[in-house]
Amino acid sequence: MSPWVLHIDIDAFFASVEQLRNPRLAGRPVAVGTGVIASCSYEARRFGLHAGMPLRKAREVCPRLLVLPGHAAIYRCFSERVFQICRSHTPAVETYLDEAFCDLAGTERLHPDVLSAAARLKERIREETGLSTTVGLGRSRMVAKMAARSVKPDGLRRLEAVEEDGFLRDLPLRELPGVGPRAGAILGKLNIRTIGDLRLLSRPSLVGIFGRVGDALYQRCRGIDTRAICAREVPRSIGRETSFAEETTDAETIEGTLYYLTERAAATLRQLGLRASQIEVKIRYRDHETASVARKLAAPTQLDSELFERAAALRRAIHTRRAGLRLVGITLGRLVPETGYHQLDLFSDAPIGSSIADVVADVHRAARSIEARRRERRLLLRIDAIRERYGYSSVVCGRSLRLLGQIPQDEHGFVLRTPCLTR
Repeated sequence: MSPWVLHIDIDAFFASVEQLRNPRLAGRPVAVGTGVIASCSYEARRFGLHAGMPLRKAREVCPRLLVLPGHAAIYRCFSERVFQICRSHTPAVETYLDEAFCDLAGTERLHPDVLSAAARLKERIREETGLSTTVGLGRSRMVAKMAARSVKPDGLRRLEAVEEDGFLRDLPLRELPGVGPRAGAILGKLNIRTIGDLRLLSRPSLVGIFGRVGDALYQRCRGIDTRAICAREVPRSIGRETSFAEETTDAETIEGTLYYLTERAAATLRQLGLRASQIEVKIRYRDHETASVARKLAAPTQLDSELFERAAALRRAIHTRRAGLRLVGITLGRLVPETGYHQLDLFSDAPIGSSIADVVADVHRAARSIEARRRERRLLLRIDAIRERYGYSSVVCGRSLRLLGQIPQDEHGFVLRTPCLTR
């Protein structure tokens, strides 16, 4: 029996949750977002609205559109419940914001009929969460996802191996995972319009144009996808970003927001037992021009003070215009496990020819620095425990204090704008 991969996608996730929370929104065009649409209901999509569309344009196209700011913590609760239900059907589940891949290999005795099992999963999710989902079944994660995409919303489709070639061949090229706007434009100049057309290019040709991505495209246009499905215990990066209610040039507001985003990301690091070796800061101006910069840290860390010191310096380095900012964000990358040990950096600041006394003094300074880091880590872990028990808003510290009275709070912390939902 060939293995099956199941892909499950929550239909119009953010908007659907809002319609569940407020039944008066059912059947009405709803969008969640600030500045641009993060998610919109299918009633809104009938007017041509889609994720990423500026809200100003969306309101022109659909004057009856209802726009909501969004509630990130609530959406996470809904998605986690959906993923828990998926894990009860199969142990191998890889999750994202509003979708999951489930590897059904080895569950043949439990699910002898995979189509019926997928239907039961859909029904259970609807009963326990109220959410509509679309499910696709295929022999690889790519085929399963494309099968689901072809029957949205609230659909269910299984693609047998003998059906794959006919299904893929005539699909537009943009439907193939890995083909974005840039790759699509390059291939369009070669008169490559469909997935079948892409098969006319040889592997060396695609590799010559796109590098390693070209090799993946060569396989995917033939229905081959060997990527394994596994739970991501260690994320590749941890990011937090938010847009401002109004464009701002106020340094205290910008740095207060950046500090809050940094401490939220750092708290996640400590929760997962990780440290970050790289930090990236992003800003977006009122005219939508975006600037970002990433730098490697001198040593991996999970401390708020060390991360924010570097983040603030990077923000000031790229914030070169006087125009107001619409968005600020931070991403922590190159994550490594927290071992509890820290290497003494003895000689980085010592000039050539330093005396023995100077070197000994450097050793003592490095030791004091490590002890200070340990004290800060113990303090942060206690703050994390208090927030876990009494809510994130129970402790407001550092430059986040500048946000009090400017941004509303609930038990989950400051209520940030919708772009943070996608991080």
